[in-house]
Parts: sequence; C-alpha cells; structure tokens
Amino acid sequence: MAPFPAVVFDLDGTLTVPGTTRPAPGVVALVEALRARGVDLAVATSASTAVARRVLDDLGVLRCFGSVAGRGVDGGFGGKEAVVGEALLGLGVTAAAPGTPMLGDSPVDLHAALAHDLVPVGVGWGGAPAEALRAAGARVVLEHPDELWALGAS
Repeated sequence: MAPFPAVVFDLDGTLTVPGTTRPAPGVVALVEALRARGVDLAVATSASTAVARRVLDDLGVLRCFGSVAGRGVDGGFGGKEAVVGEALLGLGVTAAAPGTPMLGDSPVDLHAALAHDLVPVGVGWGGAPAEALRAAGARVVLEHPDELWALGAS
C-alpha cells in the first residue's frame, strides 16, 4: 500500500536549495522512494514549466513526476493556488484524496495547499522560519525530507 495518495512538491526551496538548481539534501532519495512505493508525484512551482522540467531532469528525477505545473510559456501566472490545481489535474485528480500532502517552503505554498484540501507540510530547509510556516497553516515543519514518512499511512 502506498503511504500517501499523492504528494505535491514546490520546486525552489523545497526540492532544491533556495535560489539554486542543486538538490536539497535528502530530497532526491525521498522522491525516488515515494515513486518506488507507487505514490503519484507532482510539482507546482511559480517557475516556468519548462524550467521546472529542466531542473527536475538535471536532478535525475523528472521521470518520477506524473505532473509538472508552473508558469506558462507566455509568462502567465495565475498564482500558486491555480498552479497547484493544474498540478493535481495533471495527475487526473479533481479533488485531493484525504492525506495528500503538499510540501513547500513558503506561506504561499501552504495557503495553496489548504485551498485544495491538501495536508500543508512546511520544509525547514527552504529559508522561511518555522514559526511563519506554522502560522500559515503547516501541520508540521520537516527538518529533513525523511521525516515525511511519519505522516504516511504505512
């Protein structure tokens, strides 16, 4: 049994070290382990979809993601909430199953998660203070990616 119905990730500051294209410590292993356990994965980012795909490919995990949503080729951005909705639709999901987490490094990510009934999970390696993430609704603030497993069903 998969530990989560799906997992949605932010890109910059969550999958990567803030402001870089380097992987945050432990995230590549987490993504690969989730995918190996049959979890559907999505990325919702304010970066362009093309840039997000390139970064994920450089990290070696693009193949793990069933959906990558971001800014359009025209630069249009309807906000994080819209991008999260697009990422879910890319997985074939119109309403998130209970227990579906979204990992993000900013209050904007967590507000978007709540808007889609996702479990808002803050990441402590993204630069925002844990208190700010909790104030934005984070159910938990992870200090390391492996801590996500404690939230899973199995």
